[in-house]
Amino acid sequence: MTAFLFGCRKPVLPEPSSVTVLCFHNFGDRKNPYCVSVARFAEEMRFLEVQKIPVVSLRALADHLWKKTPLPDQAVVMTIDDGYKTAKDVAWPILKRCGFPFTVYVYPHAVGRFPSALTWEDLRLMARGGVDIESHSMTHPLLTHPDKPMNRKEYRAWIDEELAGSKRRIEEELHRPVTSLAYPFGGYDEYIVERTRELGYETALTCDDGSVDQKSDPYRLDRRLVFRQTSLKTFAAYFTQRPLHVGDLSPRDGERVKEIPAEITARILEPRTILPETGQILIDKVGKHWRPAPINPKTGEMRFQIPPGGRRGYYFVSLIAKDRAHPALLREASWLFIVRKKHI
Repeated sequence: MTAFLFGCRKPVLPEPSSVTVLCFHNFGDRKNPYCVSVARFAEEMRFLEVQKIPVVSLRALADHLWKKTPLPDQAVVMTIDDGYKTAKDVAWPILKRCGFPFTVYVYPHAVGRFPSALTWEDLRLMARGGVDIESHSMTHPLLTHPDKPMNRKEYRAWIDEELAGSKRRIEEELHRPVTSLAYPFGGYDEYIVERTRELGYETALTCDDGSVDQKSDPYRLDRRLVFRQTSLKTFAAYFTQRPLHVGDLSPRDGERVKEIPAEITARILEPRTILPETGQILIDKVGKHWRPAPINPKTGEMRFQIPPGGRRGYYFVSLIAKDRAHPALLREASWLFIVRKKHI
């Protein structure tokens, strides 16, 4: 017999699977923030093994976003940007030994042109071995800021060559579909996002901090950058955070504005999942420290006044708050906007 209980609380829905997309660049002894030592990389991969953190392919994440196929909770996707030879000579043997799938983002302009760069033969070998090769544009420019004056028509043709041209060239060389783009330098705006979608990419990755889940925008997927100085403690903390979904952003994510706004506003879409009084905000142009950003517990609204004296350029914004059910767990949302007088 089935019992029906009236007047009970609404059942709590299960937490959506959360995914952390890691971003590496180079590996070795170079004293460069983007060059992770071989020993540290091996230690990080060993951590994932020992902690039994599931590492899944970018393809699995795309299917999760588009087809709603299930993923294990707190999964990890491995990405390596720029196409350095160390992706093949250093990272691949370690990842192969661990049984971890990974994606390499390359830009054709560099392939085979420099001693430190992968060649097309390298990439064909890796692709045959199951490595996913995707696009990092054609020449790795900051897509929102061309390095020479352009009118609107010239700019749009340039963007199409960077995005569609790179996709086409990689597909011609490797005879495999290219379905994902990593924005060079993590730079994008609303036009870049829309054009990426129109040109046939299924996903696009940023350098905005945070995790993703099934509610995330496939063309604004956050990543966790791993640097040479990233400690194992910081690395481990990446996998204990979850997305904080926001709406009604002002300025919007990827919006170009002519003047520095007086304030940044956002609305937390599920304010009951967090402790509103724990909200904090970090804006790169405002400083390196987190600042209080109280959230209205009823409406989810957050308002932050931007101090005077700001600069033009990219504004990378991160908003965090403690999870209500598990206060040791943080939820984070990240986005960007651009302050620039000239609009292309």
